[in-house]
Amino acid sequence: MDFRQPYNQKEFTAFLGNFLPDDLAPAEEQINLSELSFKPEKIKKIKFLGNVKSLGDLRVYEIYHDSDLDPRVTLSRELFRLMSGYGVRKALAVFISKTSPDYRFSLATIDLELKGSRVAKEYSNPRRYSFFLGPDARTHTPYGYLIKQGQVKDADDLKHRFSIEVVNKEFYTEIAILFTKLAGGKRDVGRRKYDEKGCLKLPSTSNDTVRKEFAVRLIGRLVFCWFLKKKKSESGVSLIQEDVLSSEVVSNESGYYHKILEPLFFQALNTPVDKREKAFRITPWSQIPFLNGGLFSPHSHDYYEQGVMGISKNINTLKIPDGWFKDLFQIFETYNFTIDENTSMDVELSIDPEMLGRIFENLLAEISPETGESARKATGSYYTPRPIVEYMVDESLKQYLLTKTQLKNEIISSLLAYEAEAITLPDSQKEEILNALDSIKIIDPACGSGAFPMGVLQKILLILQKVDPDSKKWMEKKLSKIEDPFVKKSFMEKSENFNFIHKLGIIKDAIYGVDIQPIAVEVSKLRFFLSLIVDEIVDDNKKNRGVEPLPNLEFKFVCANSLIGLPKGERHQTSFFEERPEINEDARHDIEAWTNNKIKELKKIRDEYLLSYGNEKRKLEEKFKSIQAELFKSAIKSKSVATQSGALSTWKPFSDEKCEWFDPEWMFGTTDGFDIVIANPPYGFRKVLSAEEKQFFRKTMKIEFSTGDIA
Repeated sequence: MDFRQPYNQKEFTAFLGNFLPDDLAPAEEQINLSELSFKPEKIKKIKFLGNVKSLGDLRVYEIYHDSDLDPRVTLSRELFRLMSGYGVRKALAVFISKTSPDYRFSLATIDLELKGSRVAKEYSNPRRYSFFLGPDARTHTPYGYLIKQGQVKDADDLKHRFSIEVVNKEFYTEIAILFTKLAGGKRDVGRRKYDEKGCLKLPSTSNDTVRKEFAVRLIGRLVFCWFLKKKKSESGVSLIQEDVLSSEVVSNESGYYHKILEPLFFQALNTPVDKREKAFRITPWSQIPFLNGGLFSPHSHDYYEQGVMGISKNINTLKIPDGWFKDLFQIFETYNFTIDENTSMDVELSIDPEMLGRIFENLLAEISPETGESARKATGSYYTPRPIVEYMVDESLKQYLLTKTQLKNEIISSLLAYEAEAITLPDSQKEEILNALDSIKIIDPACGSGAFPMGVLQKILLILQKVDPDSKKWMEKKLSKIEDPFVKKSFMEKSENFNFIHKLGIIKDAIYGVDIQPIAVEVSKLRFFLSLIVDEIVDDNKKNRGVEPLPNLEFKFVCANSLIGLPKGERHQTSFFEERPEINEDARHDIEAWTNNKIKELKKIRDEYLLSYGNEKRKLEEKFKSIQAELFKSAIKSKSVATQSGALSTWKPFSDEKCEWFDPEWMFGTTDGFDIVIANPPYGFRKVLSAEEKQFFRKTMKIEFSTGDIA
């Protein structure tokens, strides 16, 4: 069977005969939808194609629905309800839509409860794993698992054929090998051993960490851009087209990094169309939207000094072979990429946005001295698995909502479950939930690639989709707290895009992250940017193709040591000036009043900065730096440079430099601590917190520890 062709029932039935065990009992029976125990919203026709007793009475269905834009989660829920109604625990289903020649081939499983001698209609632990097939699909993976491996042997073998972990492991391994070939080093992959000098040449540095961070940042940007290729307008035009980003372009363009990628990163994606060099205001460059957010702002170690036509002055001193890019893009072109977020309930066997975290959590572990050697020998094992992330996020949010609302445990559990459909609640309970989520603050003090903050974002979004699907009440709450008219206008312009506005509100008020590695902070931001891009509605007729410039997350994710606070002394603003006899009471009062005003200005800048871009963004950055400098000078005059004012001047939120201290009031503007602190301990670090470290967390994050708690 050719998986690149549109769905054909005759060919698919023949494929099933070769794929499934010999006891397949073929059938062709149309199911009467009116006889189902529920009324399907999206599914329009169902055919029963057969069953296999040796695979636990596996059933095979052919399912038709209207549009390829129908939500995967909704289709999955309807399949699970179909299975539950017929007492089926395991099924294969092919999903075909009217609007696309592409289709999905899925393995679905549920658990059913026995009540006496009858199977209950309720189901639990639902899972759907799907291959994306058809003319737009990359068929390397499905061919390897569905055809090349031959006939299914047993139930475990069938489950293995639909394993996302196997797909992820393969993809990560190929990317990790290319990372080593670029940055250099040793790597063991099975019996194969790699010992590479590294083909990356950087100007004026031989620092191994700088080389590896450059490689991580480059691969991160390229994976991000590959997802942008998958985001299209209704007319089918991608945000980045093939004639900019593909292995074929690399073959036809000598000097690909300087000629194509640097302009793509630092000219197109980082600059509004009307502000770009003339060469990048025409097709295909003009169709690439300005993104903002700092993801494509040149870092000091990007070595980008713009010369003629936007080409870097380091064209001869920063070198990456075209062949390396061709190898990387050919790997990308082998796999299906999907911009839809997988959930624990519904998994597409493609490269989804979570893969960004999986790749970079592991590559970041390689850069760390504590974990580098073991990380190079591992195969993707440094990434926190989705089930663990989801469990920790669910338990944290559940306890928070139990504390803040009068809701019962069962209701909160259903709000957090993807398989549970929208539940009916009185307005008073909905208001309780919205109030609780409107005020929640969550921090990950060792955020890595952002797995836990992203898990929190997804679960709060799920709750909001159930209790406030049209975002009216959520929007009212957010707008009432926004003073800046520009920020308020940005929210209102997206008011019809419910998922986008939900996510933006959650990011703005609820989520914070800290990490000691600068590149980790960049990857966390990248992951959140992609989550927002996923929900954009691309319109070729609108300015910037309808894509809203991404928020600036410098005051949401910071690079700092979360175990070290500001210098000792009172944390309040009055501690900027030590008790000195030569400063009289009136002068001290004036100094404190002046300092408090400066602090208010910094808070205002933080709020305005989130959605700023262009000249306004640069003005706010300069204003922030100017106030920092004023505070520093004042501290020098009072001979208190070693106190908070002096330390504050060393924090550079707009650079990629690590700060040696952390303070949530200065960096995030939060004074009341956090409702949830969620994190994995840094890999390779199993030290019990000292009394001083615990005291710092108690004061800054308002949390308590039990015996044996670790960082």
